[in-house]
Amino acid sequence: MKYYSDPLNRFHTQIKITATTGSELINTATAKTYLRVDTSEDDTLIGQMITQARIIIENYISKDVVAKTRKLYLATVDERFVLPFSPIASIQSITVDGTATTAYSEYGLDDTIVELESLPAEEVIVSYTTSGINDSFLIQANLQLVSTLYDNRADFIIGQTVSEIPTEVKSILSSYKAMFI
Repeated sequence: MKYYSDPLNRFHTQIKITATTGSELINTATAKTYLRVDTSEDDTLIGQMITQARIIIENYISKDVVAKTRKLYLATVDERFVLPFSPIASIQSITVDGTATTAYSEYGLDDTIVELESLPAEEVIVSYTTSGINDSFLIQANLQLVSTLYDNRADFIIGQTVSEIPTEVKSILSSYKAMFI
């Protein structure tokens, strides 16, 4: 068995987005209405902020708001493991020690728990698709975060510091939060 000396565990688990297949929760027109913006001068900027806000939300709650295809790398697997950024729509492939396998079971409410029949394994690579989440709380959190990003386009405001997600957005997102990585 191969062991790597890595005190930070950087190489034990890695995750990569290979494709974003879903669409944003809100569009530029909806954001502009929420922001009370009547001109089209900032449309590109607002569109970018919509994506930035969604990514911040996804990383905060550790779930995909927009459907994606992901690849998960695990250096060693001794037992069941969890696929991060649920809900899981499907698993395309699992490779164990360089060989494709279909000998696995999925468990959990969103099929996020995977158990391989042949364990332990030195290297596991899983390609899977998430379905994304779309509900009114996430839409509201996204709108509030876009508003914060739009209104505070710098690291500071005279007399005020903006350095983290606003409290209201954190409150809205707390029911979705699950730590995986």
